[in-house]
Amino acid sequence: MEFFKKGFKALKFKRNKPSPFGDLEEKVMEVLWKKGNATVSEVKKALKDEFAHTTIMTILDRLYKKGILKREKEGKGYRYFPIVSKEEFERMVAKKVVKDITKTNPSLAIAAFEGIVENLSKEDIEKLKKLIEEKENER
Repeated sequence: MEFFKKGFKALKFKRNKPSPFGDLEEKVMEVLWKKGNATVSEVKKALKDEFAHTTIMTILDRLYKKGILKREKEGKGYRYFPIVSKEEFERMVAKKVVKDITKTNPSLAIAAFEGIVENLSKEDIEKLKKLIEEKENER
């Protein structure tokens, strides 16, 4: 995905998770992920007409240009579609965060995992062990 190839400029923490979106971009993406696709008017309505039509149009165009959305001509405007599901997007964000931390400071990443592992389920710990073993065997 183009957005991830170029990289984020900044990640903000919202509700204890990282997000590359501004507040309105995040609201618009939530609507699109929930609906599957939408026009400017449909997004505006889903946001309870809280924002001007031109504001929503600008945000959708910006997300399209960033490579987060695709669009198809519909009437005088466009219908917008998310490129990936919310779950896949969150997975990609998490992967980028971990990759950036391990690249710049691997010991910091290990320290962070020490606090995280205690909150993982037994199944998730087994998955993590298996991944580590596979990487060790590749070397």
